[in-house]
Amino acid sequence: MRWCLTIVAMVVLAGCSTPVPSAPSSPAPTSLSAVVQPTPGMRILPAPLYILDRGQIARIEADGATRRQLTRERIEFAGIPPISDMDLHPTAGLVYVVGDAQGDRLVRTSLDGDNPETVFFETDYQLSAVRWSPDAQFIYLHLQNNRTTRDRPDGLYRVPATGGTLELLRTDDPVDDPLNPSRSVRSYAPFLWEPSGDSLILASTATFYDDCELVFWRPQDGALQHPVLPDGMQSWCGEAMWRSDQTALMLIGPPEGPGVWQVDTRTLQATRLSAEGTLARAPFFNGTDLLFIAVDRVDDGFTFTLTRQLPDGMVTPLRPPFREVPLLVRWAPDGSGIVALVRTETGTSLRWYPIGEQPAVNLPQTESGTTWLMWGPIPPQG
Repeated sequence: MRWCLTIVAMVVLAGCSTPVPSAPSSPAPTSLSAVVQPTPGMRILPAPLYILDRGQIARIEADGATRRQLTRERIEFAGIPPISDMDLHPTAGLVYVVGDAQGDRLVRTSLDGDNPETVFFETDYQLSAVRWSPDAQFIYLHLQNNRTTRDRPDGLYRVPATGGTLELLRTDDPVDDPLNPSRSVRSYAPFLWEPSGDSLILASTATFYDDCELVFWRPQDGALQHPVLPDGMQSWCGEAMWRSDQTALMLIGPPEGPGVWQVDTRTLQATRLSAEGTLARAPFFNGTDLLFIAVDRVDDGFTFTLTRQLPDGMVTPLRPPFREVPLLVRWAPDGSGIVALVRTETGTSLRWYPIGEQPAVNLPQTESGTTWLMWGPIPPQG
């Protein structure tokens, strides 16, 4: 779903490239392949986990074993997942897209799935990349107009969280040449809000090519800003994080694969954080420590290692490496591990990888498999 395939493609590209040297680090511990089942009632996760699975939203509780389905949407198409996209706000609740036959429907509900109400619906509109604004006053999204008579352009929109009229914020680029469109023709979808609401990272996707980059959009004046990158470097869609109100962590690198960089939104200058030659996934800051997944190429594939980089540049593995390719990754809010949807020989598996020597834990999902996941609010202690 969304941009996870961009990250998978990163691994494939790296496999076709020349070997990438690893950053200096402590010796990696021996690979630990054991995967265990969670114990009901025994807390292992720092917060509930919300997943989109078989077209419905479910919540996995902190014991990693209890799974509650929160939505029961139905559509006219047999075999098609009803819900295609979702977002979560810690106080405002859930918002998601239901793919009805006449057009997509934007629905809002509580964090428990109670009292669903339609926020927006019009026929023949395709909605995607829904995002709550930080203040929960608006829902931002990308709209594709599939009507024969196009009354609205495709582009970035917002709608009041209580319902109302769509507001166009930025149109997708017009097609420059219908017979041979250029790579510069792009669409713009909301990706990640800066916590104060002063900047929104957009996924800028080439409309007719397999090409996506992350850019900044300022709601105050509608300005679109690109990170200033060295020659031969590009930003990668799929994973990013706001380190502070004006600094974003991004995956940036050559076509062979990215490392972790930070971008100052005041100057738009990008600065490398991970060591040159390090192939990285899932950047995250925990206090002053940079956390990421180090990707290393081995003879028969790849290994993936949860890694800590201290402010002085010292790099330490946080747990034994694993071999399954992660399709989606979410660091725990407290940095205690990751939840990852990984590719297995028989399909996919949803797993909790804690920091330390403990084995990975299988989390419940249906045979259809998870397509999106988000952490819920951390419950109060006591």
